[in-house]
Order: sequence, then C-alpha cells, then structure tokens
Amino acid sequence: MKSYQFKFWHYGLLLTLVVGAYASYNLTADDKSLFITGEPTHGHHQIELACTSCHTDGFAGEESIQQSCLNCHAEELELADDSHPRKKFLDPRNAQLLETLDARQCISCHTEHKQQITREMGVSLAGDFCFHCHSEIAEERSSHQGMGFETCASAGCHNYHDNGTLYEDFLIAHVGQPDLLEDAKLPARTAMQSWLQEHPNSKPLQLQQADIHEETATAEIATAWAQSPHAQAEVNCSSCHADGQMQFTSTEVVEQCASCHSDQRESFTQGKHGMRLSSKLPQEFVQQVGAMTPNQAWIPMQSDASGELSCTSCHSPHDVDLQFAAVEACLSCHSDEHSLAYKESPHFDTWQANSDNGVSCASCHLPRETHGEQVVVNHNQNHNLRPNEKMLPVCLNCHGAEFSLAALADKKLISQNFKHKPADKHETFDLIRDRIARISNSKKNETKSQ
Repeated sequence: MKSYQFKFWHYGLLLTLVVGAYASYNLTADDKSLFITGEPTHGHHQIELACTSCHTDGFAGEESIQQSCLNCHAEELELADDSHPRKKFLDPRNAQLLETLDARQCISCHTEHKQQITREMGVSLAGDFCFHCHSEIAEERSSHQGMGFETCASAGCHNYHDNGTLYEDFLIAHVGQPDLLEDAKLPARTAMQSWLQEHPNSKPLQLQQADIHEETATAEIATAWAQSPHAQAEVNCSSCHADGQMQFTSTEVVEQCASCHSDQRESFTQGKHGMRLSSKLPQEFVQQVGAMTPNQAWIPMQSDASGELSCTSCHSPHDVDLQFAAVEACLSCHSDEHSLAYKESPHFDTWQANSDNGVSCASCHLPRETHGEQVVVNHNQNHNLRPNEKMLPVCLNCHGAEFSLAALADKKLISQNFKHKPADKHETFDLIRDRIARISNSKKNETKSQ
C-alpha cells in the first residue's frame, strides 16, 4: 500500500513539475494564454494576447479597465452624438438607474471573453436591455405600443451610443425622398488637386529622373512609378527607399507611408485591417505579433489569400492603382456571401460603366469624408460597418433616406449585396408620417380656435 502511495505521490510531483515548468516557460515567453478565461470578442480577437492593452495595471478594478476602453474608443465616442454619455449617469438624479444597469462602465454592456452571451458589436447583455430604463415608453409614446424591447436597436430606430442621423427632425426632413436621387453621386476626392494648388510650380518627375540604380529597379517598376501620383507629386524612388533599402516589413511599410499619409495611417490602424499596427498598442506586442493576415480572420476568406495586411496589400507602391484597390484588392481576400454577390449587383454595374463615379467596395466601406475644404478617404473599413445605420451617410449620397433605411434593415438583401430593392418599407417612416399629420392637425385646430 505504501509503495502505491509513494508512486502516486511521485507521479503527482512529476506532473506538478512539468505543468509548472510549462507555465514558467509560457510566462517567460510572454504567452498569456493561460490566463484567458474564454474567447475574445470579434473586435478584439486580433489583440487577445496583448493583455496589457486592456489590463494596464495588471488585473485591477473597473476604473482601470474603463480607462483602457477609452484609450482606444474615446475619440469615436466623442465624434458620435452620444445618446447615453457617461456623464449622464454621473448625475445624482439618475443614481437609481444604476441599480439595475451601471451604464457608467463599458464592461457593463461589453463583457470580454464571454462568447456564449456575446452578440453583435460585442454586446453581452440580453437584447431587450433597454427595458431597464425605458419600461414605460409605451405609455409615454403611443406609437411604441406593442413593440418589443428587443426591437429597439433595429436599423433605422435606435443606436445606443449615436442616434445622430435618426432623430425625428432628420427623418421629417427626409421623408418622401425618391429611392434614387436625381443628382446621385459620391463626392470627388480632392487630395491630389489640393496638393497641386498648394504647389503651382511643381513639375512631374520623368522616367529618366528616377534616382534608383537600374540594377535594383526593373523597367516595369520604373515605368509604373513615372505614371503614378508619386511622380506627379515629385516623390522620387529614394523618398521611400532611403539608404537603398528595398524590402520592408509590414510595420515598416505603414510607417514609411505615414511620413506623407499620416491621416490615412491613423484611420487604417483604427480598423481591423491595421489594428495590430496601432500606435495605441504596446509596441513590444506590435513587434512580436506583426500585422494581421487573412487566414487569421474570423470571417470567410479566399483559400489562396496570404500575406500580412499593410498599405501595399491594396495599393501597389509603384503604380498606386486606385481602381484595383477599390474592388479587386477586396475580393482577392474576402469570400463571404456579401462580397461574392457584389459582381451580381447594380452597384457593380455602375462601377463597370464608370470606375471614377461608380459604386465599388471602397465607395461604401472606405467612405469619402469632407474635412474642411478637402474630401478624403477614411481607411478605417469598420468605421461605418456596424451597426448598419452607420452606413446611412454613404447611402444618402445616392438614395433617399426611406429607401436606404429599409435596405439596411433587410439582412437578406445585405447578404445579396443589394441586388434587389428592399422587401419591405421601414416602419420608422410610417411613424414619422403619422407624427407629421398630428402636428399639422394640431396647428389647424389652434388656428380655428383663434
């Protein structure tokens, strides 16, 4: 009996030493996977082992985690017309609301590593969470009677953080618009024109002016460069290939491009394409894991899609083919139903007819935004992806608001890449028409009484 006890103790000790040695090795190698309690959310899976991105003070309390959330998302929340700003719940008059849902903390609604209860946008609350504070909405607004609280966040109704374009004033102003606007078109990019205006005496560089030795640059590369916006803007080969460096890592590519395109780098590293190269992450982690690759994505990708994602994944550094970057670069990787249906859509027909003004993948997912007097491309492809109504400002360039909201609420239509018209109207505008009628009748009655 003692012999068996000794052997059991011996094997137990051996197992403990092996596990301890393994754990010690992982900790020494900066592998924090032993501490992960569950899969991360879709938005964070790229950085799941950069624990210090969120746990800046080890595994400290809620306030530390809250600050970590704001380190990455504060700017986005500031730009949003936040319907539920944190300061609203710091008001003592709203203290009772916090008893059922502490809306001061991001993790009250977005609990990480809980995939079994996590839904779109990383929300880990039940879909009817609006009930906690708005249980009497049907009594306050008769138009909401009979509506379930799980329907609040439908496209065209309510987005928890930002209802900016969905307020009644906006909807009233856009009711009755045609499905396709008469002047339907995207705003024209102005970056190159602005540069030329600022440099009226500039002269495009010619092929013979390329300052890279012939043995390191093929004729094809040199010719492509000479016809590119780089040569037009007097950017010579050595501007990028300083000290004769010809090969770059993804991190080096993004940093090199950022020397001229800092705004594009900033927006690129805010989205899932470039998230791993963000300056907001611990730089030792960035150096360790490198850029994202297609085979690490959680959505379907082409089987032959490969390589790290950087600026040159979409933009050839020498010919800067914007048409390729706007469609084929996307479809060379993405293999989800929505992407594969693009070439069967009316949007693609407009692209084939006119690649300058047609609707490409980039037209919607890399929106053109007006900053002052310039129209620039936002390279954060997640900026307007979800919730669906964030896409609305892009749709409104060509379509009426009622048509756009109905399309964005039709999940089957989205999967078909808007091949047809929306199956149903959006009830939001029926409510708005009723409200307009009530306001009109109220004014008429007031006039009669006078």
